[in-house]
Amino acid sequence: MGDRQIKALSLSRLSWPWSSNSGRQSGRVGLAVAPGGLAVAWLNASGQLEHCRFYSQSADVVEQLKTVIKELDIDGQVCSVVLHPAYYQLLLAEAPSVQGAEMTKAVRWKIKELLDYSLELAAVSHFMLPADAYRGRQKMLYAAAMKKSLLQELVEPIEMAGLAVDCIEISELALHNLTRRLPTTAGGTALVQLYEGGGFINLMENGEIYLSRRLDVGLDQYTPAGDNQTFFDALYLEVQRSLDFYESQLGKGIITELFYSPGLPETADIGQFLSEQLLGLNVSVLDLTPLNLVATLDEELDEQMALCASAIGAALGPCPDDEAYGQASGNLEGSESKEMASAAS
Repeated sequence: MGDRQIKALSLSRLSWPWSSNSGRQSGRVGLAVAPGGLAVAWLNASGQLEHCRFYSQSADVVEQLKTVIKELDIDGQVCSVVLHPAYYQLLLAEAPSVQGAEMTKAVRWKIKELLDYSLELAAVSHFMLPADAYRGRQKMLYAAAMKKSLLQELVEPIEMAGLAVDCIEISELALHNLTRRLPTTAGGTALVQLYEGGGFINLMENGEIYLSRRLDVGLDQYTPAGDNQTFFDALYLEVQRSLDFYESQLGKGIITELFYSPGLPETADIGQFLSEQLLGLNVSVLDLTPLNLVATLDEELDEQMALCASAIGAALGPCPDDEAYGQASGNLEGSESKEMASAAS
């Protein structure tokens, strides 16, 4: 680690609003780490987007980030890190019948048989589903789990470069921060996020996540302007399966609106396909224009915002008027055991 010791972090070190930051208070940086590179979004204290760009993978992440930090003059800025889905598992489980601090320990034991490594090596956190999910028959939750060593490996270069990491988020919830802020029609809302090697879908009602599941189809199977019938068939099957489960097993109403991401010119055919196949749904790109994050939007910035959507969502955080957001709307629980909090130290 060199002369600098990474601060103690756990997968769920979250606090909304952030109240214990040691870094600069002139806004917030959202930084999404992925196998192919880094997405950096910087929001100033007024909530305006000062910088947004995806940086391809570098052999020296620390030096790469130091250059960005110096150019933007954001050394010491507080930072929310978003993990790519490739780095963690998201597991559905029945909520243990305990409260408070006991819940964290109980969730770890609940999912230990689902991990292919020892529980002692795992960083685990969770968020609750709404009480009426699964027709109210039982309380359910999602648990995010990854190896502590990988968590440290991903976060350490960011702190060594000069950012003050105080929040670690998963992609499903970072993008949920965006969809909650967008104007929607009556009924349920879906978000389909695709990336190299896979994707995921969030199904929501009244701003609350009821279902989040991984998709076994990704952008690596898609060729812009090419023959994508196999890809389209697989995508349709995954989305339709999710919609059917949402209605039949969760007992929820019909999804009326679907956002897809990333919203790039080369993915326009995906949106067109979904519009033609999912009749009755209003299908549109995940467009952040209604959030009024920038005064002037040009084509290049629009593309960068699409590539950095999860980083922007992490920088924004949950909606400020969301009371008890962690219990009902899909926020990782903010309290972990002391043992867990030192996972990456």
